[in-house]
Amino acid sequence: MPTKRRSHFSAGRSKAMLLPMAREKSTDLILRTRLFLESIKNGNSDRDKINHLAKICIISGYIARAGHGRIPAEKFEMVEKELARLLYDAQLNDRWREPNALLLQAITDVVNEYDRMLGVVRFELFAQASEYMEYLLNVAASRRGDDLGDLIGPLSCELNLRQ
Repeated sequence: MPTKRRSHFSAGRSKAMLLPMAREKSTDLILRTRLFLESIKNGNSDRDKINHLAKICIISGYIARAGHGRIPAEKFEMVEKELARLLYDAQLNDRWREPNALLLQAITDVVNEYDRMLGVVRFELFAQASEYMEYLLNVAASRRGDDLGDLIGPLSCELNLRQ
């Protein structure tokens, strides 16, 4: 008689994966993101802030491509590329170039979309998007020295930064 395999997730935990993130947790996440965005808008860019916003862009872009976005995937890709250029320029010149108004508006749109997603998209999709982002970061880390180091995965390929 076959035995039933027990899932390593409890019933409560697997049910939670089907619901949006708890509002108090999502509020903490979006508050940090909005503080970083406002700091950048005020001319205070640095690697941590740009990396954080790039990660938010990757996660929300993944979820949007899964069919849960209200802004086009192309906007996420544009923001990813521009943030990668900021990181690359800072590494080359040892100085931060401030984002232009168009990029700041696009980043704001991405952050607003991320905020909306936190309240309506299943937590399971955020977990999958985070795994995807970790995979991209591992790929980028394995290429350290060849490309930009901690640059976000596919961006280093798309920008062909070795030229």
